[in-house]
Amino acid sequence: MESVQKIELQQWMKAPETVAVIDALGLGKALFVGGCVRNTLLMRDVEDIDIATILTPEEAAERLEAAGIKVVPTGVEHGTVTAVSGGKGFEITTLRKDVETDGRRAVVAFTEDWAEDAQRRDFTMNTLLADMEGNIFDPTGQGLADLKARKVVFVGESTERIAEDYLRILRLFRFHALYGEGEIDAGALAACKVAADKIATLSAERITQEFFKIIAVDKPEDILRIMFDNNVLNEFFYPEYDPKLLGHFCEFQKRYGLIALPSRLFVLAGMKLDNVNNMEKLLLFPKVFRKDIESLSKVLEMDDLGNEQSVKVAVYRHGRVATAQALTLEVVLDRVVNGFAPKALDIIQNWEVPNLPVSGDDLMKAGIPEGPALGQKLSAIEEWWIGEGFVADKEACLKTQIQ
Repeated sequence: MESVQKIELQQWMKAPETVAVIDALGLGKALFVGGCVRNTLLMRDVEDIDIATILTPEEAAERLEAAGIKVVPTGVEHGTVTAVSGGKGFEITTLRKDVETDGRRAVVAFTEDWAEDAQRRDFTMNTLLADMEGNIFDPTGQGLADLKARKVVFVGESTERIAEDYLRILRLFRFHALYGEGEIDAGALAACKVAADKIATLSAERITQEFFKIIAVDKPEDILRIMFDNNVLNEFFYPEYDPKLLGHFCEFQKRYGLIALPSRLFVLAGMKLDNVNNMEKLLLFPKVFRKDIESLSKVLEMDDLGNEQSVKVAVYRHGRVATAQALTLEVVLDRVVNGFAPKALDIIQNWEVPNLPVSGDDLMKAGIPEGPALGQKLSAIEEWWIGEGFVADKEACLKTQIQ
């Protein structure tokens, strides 16, 4: 392959742990590929470093271990091992070609042809390669131009790439939201619309992982509009959903440094728990997501968050995370004065949540027998104590409430 561009060596390329991995594999036998190359050319941060190699997984593992580098067989059957160098993981994949695909999984064979490997990848911008001298290679002859034009384009025929893996439908929209400019590629969009019903054949784990990444982009309402207009996951398009509300909410999340996916999903669901439950037909909600959404819903059921006491009550009953998200949403809905938000956030983040100063043992010592009446009295005391601003001590609680 001939280099199509040369870039200045990046810090991640020159890092000792990177150099150790490439040296172990052998110069000319391994190239950087995918996101690290794409993001470098776009002058964005590089997080993961993926490497493509002509070596088989066994050969790669043998060379790495001989160099004292730990190898984890993360996906040997698909040609992938992970090298751990300097505490950092490097995913190393042997060049491959598809032998058989069914839209959910593929049977692959190894190859030493860089161009053949590029033909099985999803988007042209993800086929770009780089070596340790900063040379950029474009095996499809289209990747660099598409990247510079900010066009997310499937390699070859869109329908064929999608038929190989239906998750690529969702990946198109995520990549367009992150890297695209202007109109989404018409051919890709048309192919996604035709195959949209195939998404349901994928595992919930894969759909969830990709959809959560879509929800996490800066302006998810824009890409969701395109998706819903083209019948992609329009199961999530609920009558109660307000795209403008989601957009403003995401802006305020970013402004206050409170970006959280559970609350975005709740807004997408039209702030209806029944709709959230419906989403679980295709998505897997982590338990913490479900808890955060339910707590957020409970805070929103309170009268308001427009004063210090109400904010403290919300934090005490439902936690800091749910209260902060609810406050942000209340501000967007104009149910809380924007000028009060900084003070409310200070309370949410810094108020030391007190413990009820009275226990069941205290009540029994005061003559209340163990049983339902004790629990009811303890709850009544708690309600009074909260209403008094969380400041009454044990003596005051017992004196006022034990009759």
